[in-house]
Amino acid sequence: YGYGFVNIIASRLLCDYPDTVVYNRAINGSRAVDMYSRWIEDMLNVDCNMLSILCGINDVGFGIRMNQGANAKKFEFLYDLMINEALEEKPDLKLVLCEPFLFKIEENTPELGRDIVENWELWSSQLAERRGIVKELAEKYGAVFVPFAAEFEKALKTAPPQHWSTDCVHASNAGHEFMARTWLKYALPEVLQGASGNTVL
Repeated sequence: YGYGFVNIIASRLLCDYPDTVVYNRAINGSRAVDMYSRWIEDMLNVDCNMLSILCGINDVGFGIRMNQGANAKKFEFLYDLMINEALEEKPDLKLVLCEPFLFKIEENTPELGRDIVENWELWSSQLAERRGIVKELAEKYGAVFVPFAAEFEKALKTAPPQHWSTDCVHASNAGHEFMARTWLKYALPEVLQGASGNTVL
């Protein structure tokens, strides 16, 4: 299950709902195109009834830093394609689409986040596009939308960004706990309405 928020979610679900099976197919650094390249193996061939996706920041980061990400149009196309293929294979699949997020750590900025802070408007505007796409797709498919970015904005009132993130992109231990709590807040009702069983995160 990895060492982040999926691990925390899995622990809670497996403890409270013993018939649940959790799969974590996420790979650090994956872009939408990387996810799609593994879609048959990671999703379509898996017996599951719930799918949760968190994607977006790597497409922005790889695009800005190395011109290797998907722009907003391609990102939407790939994301929509993955959902379509998943629903064709599993018409009753419950969907949970998670909002990508980014932090602006201005005090003692980690090396990996310096270019983000220096070019904050570029990074934040491109990520805002991806956030909008994810929300629109959630509305289009009647999916649960988990507003990580919006909830982290509220969390910034209680602790600074460096408390929630290690490098502007990746969550800290506290950040992963917060993500797990947020995911459960929005998605657990779907689990309780019949999605217990096999779950893909």
